[in-house]
Amino acid sequence: MRLSGVGIEQIVQLADAMIAAERCVTSTQRPAPPRCFALVGTLGAGKTRFCQEIARACGIDPAEVTSPTFTLLKSYDCADHADSSAAPQRLHHLDWYRITDEDELWQLGLDELWETPGDWTLIEWADRFPESMPLDTIWIRIRATDTTDHAPANHSDTGSDLSFREIEFQTDDPDHRHWLTEVKNHLVTAGFTGTIEPLLNDGSAEIAGDG
Repeated sequence: MRLSGVGIEQIVQLADAMIAAERCVTSTQRPAPPRCFALVGTLGAGKTRFCQEIARACGIDPAEVTSPTFTLLKSYDCADHADSSAAPQRLHHLDWYRITDEDELWQLGLDELWETPGDWTLIEWADRFPESMPLDTIWIRIRATDTTDHAPANHSDTGSDLSFREIEFQTDDPDHRHWLTEVKNHLVTAGFTGTIEPLLNDGSAEIAGDG
């Protein structure tokens, strides 16, 4: 699935649709499956802003969700859903921008994070170590399609300087593809004001580094 004409308003719509789709898909499925999202994009593309909107849709204060560049991992309980059957129950937010050694990743207990039912894991700059990602990863590539200024020189990824983006979802996992179909349906129902189009190859293509 590829979305274009995505500004801040459309990112809000997308985050709401992702959570609505999750509740719809997992309403009769116990336990809820874990989902791991790999966010790819240049500096300033809006990866962190995207994570903040997902957090907001989960009932988490988005102001608490900042790029975990130095702590590497931050975890949040989703309001009213932690330790319940609803999903997502917890968000794990990671940033691999400054990681230079793959061994650092495994010290975080990644296997446990993305194997826990009901948990979502969001990884910025996941393309730095694509071979470390699980096979059922949902890859999300964010590209700037119109800018009002150049990307900032510092490590900031709120995307506040961009007018529009293109957001592309790819996965090889059949269950995740079904979930993406539900996301698209919720976007259409909500009157998504961007453009939605399917990918010719809806599997997960090789993700090359963007920066």
